[in-house]
Amino acid sequence: MNKTFAEHWYRLFLRAFPPGHRAEYGAEIIGTLLNDASRRVPSLRETAGLLTAGYAARARAATGGPVPWWADGAHLGLLMFALAHMAYRIADHASPGWLAVSALLVVAFLRGWTLLALPLALAVALSTGRTMLWGLEATEAKFLGPAYHDWISLAPYGVLVAGAVVIAIRRPRVLRARSWWWSAIPVTAFVLVHTPGVREYGETWQLARAGIEGAVLLAGMWATAVARSPRWALAAAIYVLPGVASAMVNPPSNTQDLGYWTALAALLLAIAATAWKPQPMAEHHRPR
Repeated sequence: MNKTFAEHWYRLFLRAFPPGHRAEYGAEIIGTLLNDASRRVPSLRETAGLLTAGYAARARAATGGPVPWWADGAHLGLLMFALAHMAYRIADHASPGWLAVSALLVVAFLRGWTLLALPLALAVALSTGRTMLWGLEATEAKFLGPAYHDWISLAPYGVLVAGAVVIAIRRPRVLRARSWWWSAIPVTAFVLVHTPGVREYGETWQLARAGIEGAVLLAGMWATAVARSPRWALAAAIYVLPGVASAMVNPPSNTQDLGYWTALAALLLAIAATAWKPQPMAEHHRPR
């Protein structure tokens, strides 16, 4: 391997940093990494360092924008729920039209289009709760996707609508656009559903869901520790608490589901504790 390969390698992982940071410091970082002319293989330690430093820089940059922390956190939590909703609809083999509505809701939250997200969130919530609102006859409208049959299961959709209303009426309405990498979640659901031997909501599906959610929540906890902002705790609460409430009202029938909800609740508490943990006070040295 030559120095050109190492440079391309490090530039690839330099993309972990925000664009502004790359533009200002990218050349200096690459130059420092390539300073050792004897190195023939890119260092794994420095590669990992680029990733962690880049993610930390993105976490700190997220706190410096014009969007208040609570609006940014609510936006992220609602996006996470919209992604989960679409993944479930893929597993349910919902109609193409309803999948399109779910995908459009995801795109609206991804791009921060609050005025588009609000009616879509309301449509999704009304469709999911149509049995409770209009009776069993409404369940027959299969093109609208699955319908829930108890109010507590609809709690996440109530949070979805309430959150969409709040971020739509706030001034200014501008929200930052999220990375398209979030779309990897429904793509993963699609791949799992169409993989031979994998059952919808089977063991592989459940493990993948728990793994992705755990990874996202752990990343949120790390970002919280780095940036000392409660926005990720709020996002986690919006995503986790309605499901935990549903599990408390309708206790899981097996230890696997119980462990799943317990783990999510523990991660939420850990993020919240990290967000409100006092920062260490700087030592003041008296002049001698």
